[in-house]
Amino acid sequence: MSTSPAKRKIMNLRKDSFYYDVITLVVISIVIGSLLATSISMAANSYFSKTLASLVGDYGEYDILIQSREEMKEDTATHIQKIIEEVFPGARMKEGPTITGKTSFFIAIPEEYRTKQTYEELGKTFGGIPGGAGVGVLTEPRLTIRGVPEGARNMMMDVITQIDGVRFAFHDGSSIGVVLSSLDKSSMVTEEIKKVLKQYQVIEISFPVGSEPQNPIRMGESIGEAMKSQLKLEYAKNVSIDGKNDDMTYMVSTMMELKRFLVAYASQVTITPNGSGKLVKGDTIAFAGTGPDLTLGSPVDKGNVMVQITAVHTDGKGEGTITQGDAALLTNNQGYRVTNGVISDYVGTAAYQNPRQQLGTALTETTKIVDQIPGFAQDSQNLNKIATLTLDNYSNSITAMEQTLTSLKAAGTTIQTATSGLANIDTTSVQNQIDSSSRSMGGLINTLQVVKLVDSSVGGTVDNLVASQRNLSTLKSGLAALDTVAADARQAKGSIDNIVANGNNTIGTLRAFDVDGTKKNMNSINTRLNQLGQLDTPLVSGQLQYLAVSVPNLKDEEITRSISVLDKFIAGQAIPGERIQILTTSNISTDAVAPIVYTQVGHQNVSLYSTDLGIIEPNARGELYSVLNEVRAVLSGMTAIIVTILFLALDHTAIMTVIRCSRINKRQPVKGWRGLLRSAAAIFTGAERIYGMVIGAVLLTSIFVLGRSGIPYLPWIAVPFVGAFIGLIVACYTEKISPMSNDEMMAGQSLGLSIDEIMREIVIPGGRPGLLQKLNQRKMKFK
Repeated sequence: MSTSPAKRKIMNLRKDSFYYDVITLVVISIVIGSLLATSISMAANSYFSKTLASLVGDYGEYDILIQSREEMKEDTATHIQKIIEEVFPGARMKEGPTITGKTSFFIAIPEEYRTKQTYEELGKTFGGIPGGAGVGVLTEPRLTIRGVPEGARNMMMDVITQIDGVRFAFHDGSSIGVVLSSLDKSSMVTEEIKKVLKQYQVIEISFPVGSEPQNPIRMGESIGEAMKSQLKLEYAKNVSIDGKNDDMTYMVSTMMELKRFLVAYASQVTITPNGSGKLVKGDTIAFAGTGPDLTLGSPVDKGNVMVQITAVHTDGKGEGTITQGDAALLTNNQGYRVTNGVISDYVGTAAYQNPRQQLGTALTETTKIVDQIPGFAQDSQNLNKIATLTLDNYSNSITAMEQTLTSLKAAGTTIQTATSGLANIDTTSVQNQIDSSSRSMGGLINTLQVVKLVDSSVGGTVDNLVASQRNLSTLKSGLAALDTVAADARQAKGSIDNIVANGNNTIGTLRAFDVDGTKKNMNSINTRLNQLGQLDTPLVSGQLQYLAVSVPNLKDEEITRSISVLDKFIAGQAIPGERIQILTTSNISTDAVAPIVYTQVGHQNVSLYSTDLGIIEPNARGELYSVLNEVRAVLSGMTAIIVTILFLALDHTAIMTVIRCSRINKRQPVKGWRGLLRSAAAIFTGAERIYGMVIGAVLLTSIFVLGRSGIPYLPWIAVPFVGAFIGLIVACYTEKISPMSNDEMMAGQSLGLSIDEIMREIVIPGGRPGLLQKLNQRKMKFK
């Protein structure tokens, strides 16, 4: 009964075959390789850990690190010992290693001194140590939050302190240090802090060079208030600087306002270049001033006026500020360029504006106007009284005019009925009545002339009255001649009719005039004049005179130097001028904030970014231990690769050589391109190559897993492929590593030895010394 090849192989495995030897060899190799890789990596890790502990102490052992120059370490140690005896009784100090010329000193302080105040005053406590010592914090467990803006640190510390597991938070340079109550709560506290950080964001407004605000403190406050009002935010605050340091903040803000004031009142010089001259920003232009006339090649004199170009316009004109002298000395406006302190070429003419002089002149002229206010108010009140009295007599004057017109109308009727007997008519009474009416009308005309000063609308009425008065005069002349000329009587009748008609029109116009409304306006004017008269004009005049006298009596040279000093002071206080940071909630986008910023800044030449409030910085010691763990894994991985290569070379090359010889002996010779193709394919498909790749992949993967190995940038899925590649390389050179004699193989076969016996008695004893030889000794028959 025949059996299949697969069943025969299974039956062979059940017997005492060489396959058991190979499996046993692989298992023992994996165990030995894993133990070796683990031992080497653990030994290295233990060595580095002990070295680290000897350098910086065990976890949480020390609290303070002080570094000093190596040549000053003895003085530094003495000084530190005195400080800890006075400030931290019971503390102990340890001198650490010297690295790159710096000696480290570790200090462990008693528990009662581990407070927020202690850590924030470390710089002050150890500030007098010789040797340029630097102070750091080593207390564990501890977290560090970096990137928090200066103005938000105190708020952030108050919030963090309320978290369960936080002992206290303190200022650690530009970061926030958080000391925990125990290591077990580190993860929980870290997550809580991350939640707090996610609730806020920082809107950062960056200004390019030349576009910085003059007072970024006030600008930041204005943007924050505008965001709160327009976007309905609960929180929006300028955190570019520490808001609790009010004294310094206010002083710096005052300095910025003072600088802005000085810049506003500095003389502005405009230089128009000549045809060939060209101005460049930064050029220094000299003018004669009180010094000698400028000549080419002569040095600059102290009496010369010096102007530095600060901007050049597209038309070639330059603007500058005076760095020496004053604008009042620019009587000779011919300017020359200064090169290395020597007058060089002629550049053009200068014109200037002196805001200080203009302000003084404006204040002086304003004072003169204010001094005239009381007299003007009194005169206006008198005129108002006269106009009021005239309006009171307005109705009586109109009634008198109506009576006059009635009399004239009656006289006309009489003239008409008695034209034939005009000679017998006595016109004296009529002439007297006309004189009376003319006088009344003249008084009314004078009254309305006064009213005309207040209300120009009565001008037409006055003209009508004047015309009527002239008509009355004409009538009088006609009546005077009535006695002699009868025909003139008829003419007088016509004149009377005209006078009556014009008078009626005039009276209609006068009746339409709003006397009561005019009186109300006059009363309102009188009230305002009274209020104007009650002003304390002497006080206003005195203050204006004081301001005129108080106009900065500074030379432009003094202003320029003062601005330079203020710039140095403001820069020394680390006030951010090129950016403003606004702390707000995390649900606001920069697109919503941009219009508000553009409005407050006055232009769009800014950049807006949204950043996190801060990030939790990994613990330095923890990171160092992580690096050590990576080093351990790398050492284990390298050991696994080396062990795999050794096991393949010493134990498995003999097996692969036998497999290769058997394959070649059974192979039929083929020539030509088919032979080349078969040889190329045999590189990966040859039995010994497959064996080498399988054994290499199994050995390396197993040792990697059991030895917890790892190599950077080498994923776990690639480990078997690396092992297979190593096995392939060894298989390619198997005959050179472990050569074998075909004669010995043929002699064994002629003696009737099985393949297992040939391997155990001939191949393995003649191969490389290794683990396989040791395992094979117990099964050898011919020793």
